[in-house]
Amino acid sequence: MRRTARFLLVLLGIGLLLLITLSGLFEDYLWYSDLGYSQLFWTPLISKGLIQIVNGTILFTFIAGTLFSIRHAILTFVNERLRKRLRLVHEMDRPLYHLSQRKMTIWLIIVSVLISFGVSFVTGFTGWLEVLTFLNSTPFGQGDPIFFKDLGFYVFQLPFFYTIYNAFFGPLFLLTFFTVLFYSFTGVIHFQSFLIWRKEAVEINPAARRHLAILITVLFLFKGFGCYFDTFRLLYSQHGLVLGSGYADIHAALPALKALMILCALGFIGGGLSFFKNEVRLLTLPILTIFISIPLLSGLWPMVLQSMVVIPNELEKEIPYIQNEIALTRFAYGLDQIMEEDYQTNQPLTSETIQKELPTLNNVRLNDPHPMLQTYTQKQGIRPYYKFHDIDIDRYRVNGEYRQVMLAPREFSYQDLERTAQTFVNLRFKYTHGFGVVASFANAVTPEGLPAFAIKDVPPATDYQEFQLSQPRIYFGELTHDWVVVNTDLKEFDYPAGGSNAETRYGGKSGIQLTPFNRLMLSIKHGTLRFYLANEINSQSRILLHRNIMDRVEKLVPFLQYDDDPYLVVDEGRLKWIIDAYTVSDTFPYSSMTPEREINYIRNSVKVVVDAYDGTVEFFAVDAKDPILQTYRKIFPGVFKDLSAMSDTLKSHLRYPETLFTIQSTMLKNFHMTDPTVFYNKEDAWDIAKELFASEPQNIAPYYSVMQLPGSDHPELILMIPFTPSSSSSNIRNNMVAWLAARMDGEYYGELRLYKIPKNSEVDGPLQVELRIDQDPEISKQLALWGQRGSSVIRGNLLVLPIANSFLYVEPIYLQSEKGGSTPEMKRVVVAYGDKIVMSETFEEALAQLFGVRLKLSPPPQANVSAFAPASLDSEEDQEPTIDAEDETQALLKQIEQIREMLNQLELQFKKITGDSSGLGDNKDSDSDYDKSDSEDSEDLENQKTKP
Repeated sequence: MRRTARFLLVLLGIGLLLLITLSGLFEDYLWYSDLGYSQLFWTPLISKGLIQIVNGTILFTFIAGTLFSIRHAILTFVNERLRKRLRLVHEMDRPLYHLSQRKMTIWLIIVSVLISFGVSFVTGFTGWLEVLTFLNSTPFGQGDPIFFKDLGFYVFQLPFFYTIYNAFFGPLFLLTFFTVLFYSFTGVIHFQSFLIWRKEAVEINPAARRHLAILITVLFLFKGFGCYFDTFRLLYSQHGLVLGSGYADIHAALPALKALMILCALGFIGGGLSFFKNEVRLLTLPILTIFISIPLLSGLWPMVLQSMVVIPNELEKEIPYIQNEIALTRFAYGLDQIMEEDYQTNQPLTSETIQKELPTLNNVRLNDPHPMLQTYTQKQGIRPYYKFHDIDIDRYRVNGEYRQVMLAPREFSYQDLERTAQTFVNLRFKYTHGFGVVASFANAVTPEGLPAFAIKDVPPATDYQEFQLSQPRIYFGELTHDWVVVNTDLKEFDYPAGGSNAETRYGGKSGIQLTPFNRLMLSIKHGTLRFYLANEINSQSRILLHRNIMDRVEKLVPFLQYDDDPYLVVDEGRLKWIIDAYTVSDTFPYSSMTPEREINYIRNSVKVVVDAYDGTVEFFAVDAKDPILQTYRKIFPGVFKDLSAMSDTLKSHLRYPETLFTIQSTMLKNFHMTDPTVFYNKEDAWDIAKELFASEPQNIAPYYSVMQLPGSDHPELILMIPFTPSSSSSNIRNNMVAWLAARMDGEYYGELRLYKIPKNSEVDGPLQVELRIDQDPEISKQLALWGQRGSSVIRGNLLVLPIANSFLYVEPIYLQSEKGGSTPEMKRVVVAYGDKIVMSETFEEALAQLFGVRLKLSPPPQANVSAFAPASLDSEEDQEPTIDAEDETQALLKQIEQIREMLNQLELQFKKITGDSSGLGDNKDSDSDYDKSDSEDSEDLENQKTKP
């Protein structure tokens, strides 16, 4: 009875685990299908299953075959030798425990299944993509310089071969090792001497010899293939000067691997012969030889050649291999596509030339994103539960004017709700989404030092048709980490509206229907009964899963790498996220590794668009020529759309990604040198230009800027970064030597231009300008004075602006009270040119002081809709926000009362001006009341200056 109960408990536990696993798979199936990407669910799942079955079957064959070969030895050992040694006998001289052959067979099968399919389970989950890319590989059309294999062999095929090799060689080696140990322990193998090359050194019975012959023969076969694959891995070698195959690798390591392949072939032949011939040395001698040869040939010999031959003549020996590293690294990171130009700086800026640069000057980013984030929070947070995660920089054509715009989504921060309000109903049913965005022009600042808003308030209000929002709700964003249930009997909170709250219902496309069976499986998956107990859920309710946009796209397509900074755009009245996705590899030959991401090949091949309202996801191929992306498109047909399927408005917002640009800039520091001798000596190494941050030098981050490039006749959004010479502690050089720009408008998207400053020109780098600002007596005096009056001085990013074959440096200065909750205000702009440096209240005044001409920079574009009218929201039923009628009446009465008070104040002012005191009284109290009212009005006006 107890045995039956235990058996039932085991079955119940297995069934429960299976049900939990299936519930997770079922939820994923529903989620992938809901988004229209069911093949992204089925293809990996079926691939993993097939790989596990194949690997498990092969391993089971070897492991079970081995265990069955030693079954008799195990039975003999347990039933006879172990019994005698432990004296497990009772009075009738019968063993206390007798292991039958049937039980032994069952246990051997169980062990074989557990080991083989356990190993294949891990292999299937980690190697399924290598198998699929191997079967669907796309050639690069370019060979490596050593073995002349297509580069696709290293990206697609070599990883597959190593997956197979690692899946079988390790388990088989351990199986052989433990088999030898067992035979030795049970006395099947006797070592008469450790000199195993002697004829009688090892005694073994014929069955064990044949068994070991099979295992060792297979091991030598796998090891031979492993040595063959290792020859190609020499192209990733990190020994010596060259990253990749150097002189010692080609002239020592490669011959050593070929010699090891020959030894493995001899071991394979010896193992095969020992199966038929009673000669143990055919097994022992190849094993001894291979163990001695591996450290000598693969380790010692290349080291000796490197020390004795290469190092004394390093440049001469390594020049061809340095050239290989330069060429393939530049190809792997797209540096070979950079167009280089000289940037002559011998023409000074004059009042005439500066006027020709108005398109660039009109878009100088005076508003710095870091203090701006605090300003957005203070001025447009509206409620504590609204939060701005970051500010995105983009460009829009507003009223026909090309403008750089800063935009931030107003997301809902569940952590900032009152703790008493963080109930299950509120977090899952009520508070489901953020609302609207805030946007401002990059160059527009109010007299109070605050940004000039293009979109503000809740509901969103704007002066510009381009920023009108028909659907401002954000159900999917960067701060939406939890699932919610929509279309319940409880209406969702939409946004605060006076003394009441507007409410709405979700009307988007995505969401899993909560049918009875779906409720059951989701309850098991999430470990909660709330799907049944919550009265608010009805037949129309849907659950929104994986609402964080990064988690969403990574779960859909995990084999791409994604940029850390998604950005939001206004697209025909809707809010959409754009995420840059990269196809990468870490097996590209002769290419330097990126330490941050551990890759040595990267392409920004895919743009991902996520609708902030309904969470629909689209993948667009922007680099259709990339062989890795072509391979993925073969595996998952229909997932990656052509770029032509993207709307023109969305195309106009595509940006060159900052992450890729940073990686390329880092690589360019050394790999702009294409001459191997110059590269070897690092004669012209660069570094990223530095600026001051909290009084400490740090690398300038790439920044977006709207400017007119040399030779161009129109402004465009570029991403740029300046370079300085590489410095050491004893030789610090901060002058600028070059700057890199990435274009991204229209047909020029993805074009990289490197502008080199002639070596006979001396141009100040950003850090030198920062130090000059510190050393300027008037500027440093003013900054120090502000810092002593309860305010903190915030210096924005120093912008380097290439203008008319010269450079202009611009840095905004902010003041912020040291009291908590204050708003940073831009009070000054520092502008430097040549040996001149000025600090003024406005950018126009600074330019006038520098060049003696007052430029009329364009203000924000003229409004094309009624001033700051709330954007029209979707008028579909169940999406219109609803406000309680009583609350609406109270709000109207309050407004009427405010209007009445304003009329009374106007009447008082009119009578005072005309000298009519009737109705006012002749006493001083009336006059004091008037003065008090007048004073309050003045204070209100002053307070309003701080509001955008």
